[in-house]
Amino acid sequence: MAYATVEEYAQYGDGSIPTEALPAALERASDQIDALTYNRIAARGMAGLTAFQRLKVVKAVCQQAEFYHAYGDYLTFPLSGYSAGSVSLSFKAIEGAGGIQTTEAVTSLLASTGLTSRRLC
Repeated sequence: MAYATVEEYAQYGDGSIPTEALPAALERASDQIDALTYNRIAARGMAGLTAFQRLKVVKAVCQQAEFYHAYGDYLTFPLSGYSAGSVSLSFKAIEGAGGIQTTEAVTSLLASTGLTSRRLC
């Protein structure tokens, strides 16, 4: 089950994900957030989090879904960059727990919850 709903995405997302692809994108992002948080949300459930943590997780899921929607093809690309003539492209993504590629914004949202700490809870 996704940690963010379509309604929450409408509130916190930028609307770049097509409606028909949104449930799958939110589900995939939730799975990636689970990896980034060492499955602590899966173990506790969203009901086991504080209101502050829930809000940050929902926002992180929305941002991760948008990031993967926009750059997913490049995330699985075997090269980190390429050059063609005078044009050069390199891709920089933050890699978190479980090898999940994300943005600094997502890691910042999750870091404020304490769920990404490697210490035992």
